Amino acid sequence: MDVAIVSDVHCDGPGSPTQHDFLRFLDWCPAPTLVLAGDIFHAFWAPGGAPFVAYQPVLDRLRRFDVIVLPGNHDFHLPAQFGAPAPSIGTLLELRLGGLRAVLSHGDEVDRSVNYRVLHTVLRGRGFSWLLDHVGSQRAWEILHRLAGPLGGGKPDAALVAAQRDLAGVRIAAGAELVVMGHTHAPSCERIDAGWFLNPGDWVEHRTYGVVRGREVELRRFDPLRHG
Repeated sequence: MDVAIVSDVHCDGPGSPTQHDFLRFLDWCPAPTLVLAGDIFHAFWAPGGAPFVAYQPVLDRLRRFDVIVLPGNHDFHLPAQFGAPAPSIGTLLELRLGGLRAVLSHGDEVDRSVNYRVLHTVLRGRGFSWLLDHVGSQRAWEILHRLAGPLGGGKPDAALVAAQRDLAGVRIAAGAELVVMGHTHAPSCERIDAGWFLNPGDWVEHRTYGVVRGREVELRRFDPLRHG
């Protein structure tokens, strides 16, 4: 495979099943390039510049890949660890993946609810950043987890899934050959007109990831017993 694409892993420390399996995936994955399409961590920050110790094993494994990183709504501070600019809701990357012109985002831009937009605009602002950088690692961990809520399954929001597909169609009509969006925990890989729409899914329930090889796109499931 040329490129592997993952989203919504929600790693949450050494006792986290998703983090355990994702580490096995990173040890196995043969792709040289890895796209992190948001929410790889359930609650990521680096108070004072030092990432939470609970997440360090994942960051260490990621060093062997050429990493393309997008901010999620749970780990919007993650791109800073890779020298990326300050994140915003609906951050877009336009680049070539394999042989395809790709447009990538976390996918949360389809949530137009006032509560979501206001909350996440505030959380990505300078005031919140200053707070977490000054309260210490343990307190920052507690605040972020209170905001993130419990990690659980549940059905994808059908309205958001439909909105993502519609948006993918718009981006493909504008020239994209591959559109990637996560966020909804609804794994899918389908042709829309002349392009591909890929939602890599999640690791809370599905353990899925996308693969780009040349001009072909595929959704796969990671089986820790088989591949790990």
